[in-house]
Amino acid sequence: MGRVPTVLVAVLAVMGLTGSEEMSCCSRAAGSCRSFCSKLSLVKLGEDPYARDNATRTLAELCSTELVEFWDCVNATFSDVERNENWSGRPCCRKARNPLCQAACATAGARHELRRSCRWSDEPELADCLDQREDADECCSSVANSTCRSICREVIHKPAKQSVLKVYSSRGCFHQVPKCLKGSAEVKPSEDPKLYTHCCEQAASADCQESCRRLLHASSSILDVFGDLEASCGAIKPHAPLWSCLFKSSPSRPQRVPANIGKLTCCEKAQRAKCKELCTKAFQTDWSAWQQLDGQCLASPLENDLRRCLEDTEDSCEMGCSGLSFCSKFNDRPTTLFRTCNAAADESAKWEADHWLRGGIIAGLGVPVRAAPSCPADVLRAAACLLQLRPCEPRVHETRLCREDCMELMTSCVDWSAVKGHNAATLCAKLSPAKADAPCVSLKPFLEDPREQNELPVALEEDISTPCRSSPCSQGQICVVHPDQRQNYRCLPGCNLGEMSKQLIPVGAWTQIPRSDSKNQVSHRICQCSASGKLDKCRDLFGMTSNSCWVQSSVVPHRATFYMQCNQCRCFAGEITCSRKSCAEIRLPSIPCDCSYQYVPVCGMGATYASKCLAGCSKLTGNDVEYNSCSSKDPCRSNPCAEGETCVRRPRVCLAHIHKPCEQFECVPKKCDRRADLKGPVCDTGNRQHASLCSLLRAGATLAYRGACLRGCSLRGPVCAINGNTYSSECAAWAERTIVDYSGQCVAFGLVSEVPKPRCGDAVVCPPPARPNCLGVTPPGACCPVCAGAARLQFSKKQLERIYSKLPEDSDKHSLTLEAMLSGLSRQLQVAECVLRGSMTPEGDIFIANQAVSRRPSDLQLSACVAEIEKLVSRISERSPRIVVEVPMSSLLHADILHARLLNSLAMKVETNAFILTTVIVASFIS
Repeated sequence: MGRVPTVLVAVLAVMGLTGSEEMSCCSRAAGSCRSFCSKLSLVKLGEDPYARDNATRTLAELCSTELVEFWDCVNATFSDVERNENWSGRPCCRKARNPLCQAACATAGARHELRRSCRWSDEPELADCLDQREDADECCSSVANSTCRSICREVIHKPAKQSVLKVYSSRGCFHQVPKCLKGSAEVKPSEDPKLYTHCCEQAASADCQESCRRLLHASSSILDVFGDLEASCGAIKPHAPLWSCLFKSSPSRPQRVPANIGKLTCCEKAQRAKCKELCTKAFQTDWSAWQQLDGQCLASPLENDLRRCLEDTEDSCEMGCSGLSFCSKFNDRPTTLFRTCNAAADESAKWEADHWLRGGIIAGLGVPVRAAPSCPADVLRAAACLLQLRPCEPRVHETRLCREDCMELMTSCVDWSAVKGHNAATLCAKLSPAKADAPCVSLKPFLEDPREQNELPVALEEDISTPCRSSPCSQGQICVVHPDQRQNYRCLPGCNLGEMSKQLIPVGAWTQIPRSDSKNQVSHRICQCSASGKLDKCRDLFGMTSNSCWVQSSVVPHRATFYMQCNQCRCFAGEITCSRKSCAEIRLPSIPCDCSYQYVPVCGMGATYASKCLAGCSKLTGNDVEYNSCSSKDPCRSNPCAEGETCVRRPRVCLAHIHKPCEQFECVPKKCDRRADLKGPVCDTGNRQHASLCSLLRAGATLAYRGACLRGCSLRGPVCAINGNTYSSECAAWAERTIVDYSGQCVAFGLVSEVPKPRCGDAVVCPPPARPNCLGVTPPGACCPVCAGAARLQFSKKQLERIYSKLPEDSDKHSLTLEAMLSGLSRQLQVAECVLRGSMTPEGDIFIANQAVSRRPSDLQLSACVAEIEKLVSRISERSPRIVVEVPMSSLLHADILHARLLNSLAMKVETNAFILTTVIVASFIS
């Protein structure tokens, strides 16, 4: 099997010829010819004749002339490209999202030729670019002189570094200047008016600032803005801050988005200064530094954290493996984690094993090692499959082979007669962790049929599904598991985190980007994913010292974990975050912060606490809370909206304590356009679905909850949820991503314990668990246990407050809520039979639980829900780039697993302390 030389691939990348979708011709070739062909970008070849000539010469060297069908296809394709290379729309082709559309555009000669391949509703950027090109052609068509008309098109479509108008006039056409060129007088074509947006911050009034932003985003030239801006900002005064900024000859350009934001976040994990420098250089701007980083750092045991982090950006560990023909013993492992379980990896493993059996060199060891003829074929097969499928150790998602397995494999399966200067230990140092007890993956389980191991129930096709594994969404979209959708998933538009990155965040989300600063500073920028698919509205955050934390007279290093009495604490960037258990009798149920047992609920920052003391435990002051639960309050009672607007309840739990007021409503124009409201469907109290909130209000209906009307939940109520709020029904509670605790109004507070069993005595009747003796939890402060995988998350409030202070709009600040956090975490999960829910804990941490969707889940479904939570806990604790790149998940510091085995139904009754029971009953009468 031929392969393209590494140097050639690097040259292709530098020339910009690599593409994600190969030409259709490539399928008619094989070996080196196929490999090189698949790396070519048809769009680049269509734009650049020089690149096309180079590609043709290289293909001639690698591809045999006997490949008649291949060469006929290539010649026809290149002929189409050359025939239509003067089409003015050709530079727009790189904006196409769908690979088929992009390929059609690269050979087309007119817009109408794209109708079959391009769906315009999915290609807004391409359509917009073609519109602009056609408008420019139309403008130049008004020039009478044919020579000047050609020059007009040339300077617009292929702008020079000088002003377009200057270039046009200098070529003898100053007497025929069309309107489209007059608008760009003295303005460089590359100077997008949006680059002047920072000037709007100098505006003297809010109206002027808003008009400035709107006009700069809507105009094609900075000069076009001036006249309209006078109406909102007053007469032009060159020395006023706003006008002075706009008159600058060169705008302040935003910093370039790094080549790979996800990998750049990994650089802080480098143990050696040189490796950190190479990592930052490689993923900031200079991709060529990757070879040095790989060779000098990633093979070293010192840089295991860095290597593992970089692996997560490309191929994260996900559950399940099936459908393999060669690596068949890796099938039917629904809760085992793999990095690359797919048909391509299966085929690569087959080639690798055959290569070894034929005496081929085993790659990756740095010396010519061959398999011994006596080595069992099934062992070589398992080793090749493990190498390609890359199963993960669940706690830290390590992919390296265990040292004991490696030593056994090397001893029995290497032909040592051809190896000099090495032994099993030196070779295993390249493949395995240095310590025998370090996290690793064993080969032994994959030598047996999983059905014979009896570790988990046999997977049935209908038991669990992972619909996003097959990548059903288009390029530039994120696949999100959604159990209430007919297909169990939906596709969200997103933004790539750098031109060399496969990782995306959804439109509207904010990403956190590391940036170079002094050695003692952790500096970042935050940018939002805009509807255009680009990162926008970037803001610099203040740097944070990352040296250490002071605990009394001791110094604790950055990112270190320590204990204060029975509470686990973590130092991160000078901030200490601890759990808040009562340490007197840590094995007994207790109340955090030694608060007295009382149920007098208060509402603060959108969260309900069982008492004012517990709100203080969460660092809220007396001014931050009001008595009674949040669900009992009507945020619209004070008429907070303007005339002509309708106030609608909008519950949200704000995570940044400086987010004041934490508004619990939104204002909707009474004359809203039901077609323009794009926030999605809503459900009314009659369980009828409306296309938008506007549609619901115009229909005279009452809002029950946001989102599509849910299936599989009860409409009977009221019910009490684990967040201390009373909901009209189970459906309404689920819509806010929380768990129903018991039926009826909220009347009690449950003591906190690590043992999952009922916590409120006879005051509450708990529903039976989904399955007896399942893994589950009693949520902190709740009364009843549930079957689910569960965890407690600690986050940095200081970091969220830094971000909050930089977010420009009120709507942006809503991204720092519990709802946004749970939504972001849900996108990390892949099993469609589970749903993530959560709440704030009495101590101010975040509790999450992954519950089975079905009321009668199978053992396998429950196991999958638990395994997904454990995967998420590992990502958070390891600060995986899958977590830290996105706000507000970037604030998560640590996670602890909470689930344990539920007691059986006969042991679910708990002896109730008479004082506690009396207090609960009295409190229920008071409420």
